[in-house]
Amino acid sequence: MPAEEEQSFRITAMRFITAHSSSPDWPQALDAIAGQVAAARARAGTVTRPNLGLVYLQPGLAPPGPRLLQDLRARLGVAHWVGAEVAHVFAGADQGIVDASVGVMLLQLAQRDFRVFSGLQPLPAVSRGWRGAHTALVHGDSGEDELDELLAELGARTASGDAWGGVLAPCGSLQLADAALRGGVSGLALSSRVSLLGGLSQGLQAVGPARTVTRCADNVVYALDGQPALGALLDDLGQARSEREDEQWRALVPSLREVVVGLSWPQQTPPGSPQSAVLRGLIGIDPRAQGVALAAEPQPGMRLRFCRREQQESLRDLLRLCTEVREDIEQRRQVVAQAGHRHATQPMRGAVFISCAGRSEAAHRAERQLVRSQLGDVPLLGFRAAGEVSGGALHAYSSVLRVFASDPSM
Repeated sequence: MPAEEEQSFRITAMRFITAHSSSPDWPQALDAIAGQVAAARARAGTVTRPNLGLVYLQPGLAPPGPRLLQDLRARLGVAHWVGAEVAHVFAGADQGIVDASVGVMLLQLAQRDFRVFSGLQPLPAVSRGWRGAHTALVHGDSGEDELDELLAELGARTASGDAWGGVLAPCGSLQLADAALRGGVSGLALSSRVSLLGGLSQGLQAVGPARTVTRCADNVVYALDGQPALGALLDDLGQARSEREDEQWRALVPSLREVVVGLSWPQQTPPGSPQSAVLRGLIGIDPRAQGVALAAEPQPGMRLRFCRREQQESLRDLLRLCTEVREDIEQRRQVVAQAGHRHATQPMRGAVFISCAGRSEAAHRAERQLVRSQLGDVPLLGFRAAGEVSGGALHAYSSVLRVFASDPSM
């Protein structure tokens, strides 16, 4: 193995550092995090020269953006920072996954394997000293009118087509991308030499068949398979299709709050499957025109399926995702053992977990317990999002899990 690649493998085999604090006082929180980082650096198998940090913190906790970056760089000795203000932060390692006012993850990656990007610093193409983007962690502002287009463009600019991350709320939340900014999208691009496992967990219960959008305008679907869209929804929910008084329609509203719509083009997902579809909320009905209003702008020809949010189904799908990660990790362990590498490896270096803010507190606790039980004490950082990003598309009522893993082929 060439010297450069051998050094890269040693880096790849080291565990990331997570630290957190629940203090509402920024100096105290930073002191606590600095102490945890110092202790972690002394442990065997942990990165000792981190050069990249992820940070999530509650709004109003820290000083203005530029000062926040100065504090992080000065106290933790890490030059590059990516993150945001978020409504709910959680972090974990040995002590489990806990709520926090601020959480950080310190990574050690080869400089040519990552780039920080934002509207002030666009994602670069392949160049000397930069291998090019294979995937990208993205933070998007909920008030960005062209968020869908920006995410799709970022996905298209990665070799894997996978931009992943979360949407920030309220609009105008602070973002960090080696600078303090608000609005638009920002994040971290990673090369193909940074091995990532995981994906998107949706976990919905379909309540009807997949149908084709045949008439729509803006965000309202009027016809599915040539039939009234509202009638199709009522059929799927087991409701009688009859003329209704306003009081009766209002009585139906509570049952609609749990309805989620899966949208896809026919070639993107197997017939009848809600998986891999873009999930959006049902936000209203139009009894007079027999339309259903979505938190999206569908197009004729798209496939649409009504689904219902189900906690147990969500947990089953998250279990599926964690199982896939563990199976891949086990295969990597076997490759390392058979190859007889001299350097000890940490198959799971760290993880980022982003969950839908619209889920109940009980659902969030169950999700985190499941991730912990399946992945063990992997260093983890995450937040609740106003929308989840995976595959360059914006989703709702989903979870995004990415695990940084050592790759014995590197």
